[in-house]
Amino acid sequence: MRRILLLIDGEAGCRPMLAQALRVGEVTGASLTVAHPAVPAPGAMLDEVPVVIDRPADDKAWAAFQAVCGGRGDARYLAYRAGGGDIVATLGPGYDLILLERLKRETGAEADLLNAALFETGRPVLLLPTTMLALPFARPVLAWNGTAMNARAIRSALPLLRPTGNAVLLVGSGAGKANPEPLLEYLQAAGVTAEVRSYASERLTARGRGRALIAAARALESDLLVTGAFGARASGSRLAWAVPRASWLPPRRCRSCCRISAVSDPIDRRRPRRTHGCGAMASGDTEPAGSL
Repeated sequence: MRRILLLIDGEAGCRPMLAQALRVGEVTGASLTVAHPAVPAPGAMLDEVPVVIDRPADDKAWAAFQAVCGGRGDARYLAYRAGGGDIVATLGPGYDLILLERLKRETGAEADLLNAALFETGRPVLLLPTTMLALPFARPVLAWNGTAMNARAIRSALPLLRPTGNAVLLVGSGAGKANPEPLLEYLQAAGVTAEVRSYASERLTARGRGRALIAAARALESDLLVTGAFGARASGSRLAWAVPRASWLPPRRCRSCCRISAVSDPIDRRRPRRTHGCGAMASGDTEPAGSL
């Protein structure tokens, strides 16, 4: 991993985001680019194609960047007169990982950012919580159902798994003939030793499978969950996830995921139905009962 992109809005919560982004860069060995959608005067036109502009005089995002990242050679700041979704969609393909703050509501700018990152960049996405993450992750859990999308999700998360060197491979009872042995060998060759655990997943709806998966990860006291294409129509969106105490959204209202950070890897650019990993539509309208 070489380059990470973080989008910030300049509000108070962006400083913890910046600090966490720097830590992710340290763990993965990547440099950080911080992009800010500078809002012009009311009525002014936004650029359809994002172009770097001079920093506004009252740029709170720049002040936050200076406070957290000032003087570091592995971080840079860019301001654009464009919407956040356009910035992510345009710049995203040029980065190895996109970082966003976890979704707080189902519609609006934040949802647009998330959907742009997932469906228009072809890059993994990590949703960060507002509280600081403890990196490297101590108890990663890898959900396994034997699909190509799931395998790609796990592979995309390797830079976050290698520093710990261990993981739990979580296999659902409804996964059928999802033989974990080849994946265990692959992980071992990549420097990650994994043990296999199972959880009950048969005869559940897509939403139910997502909830069962999150519950199983919580029971294992996981601080990171990696999964991909675990729900109805999820094979079309090909999402990969990682989840640490913040959250990633699956297809159609997976409230329990709204607080778990995630790595997503949408390859299909046809915008299926904006479904994510566990069968829920993208939603983050409610706070979860707890967090990993």
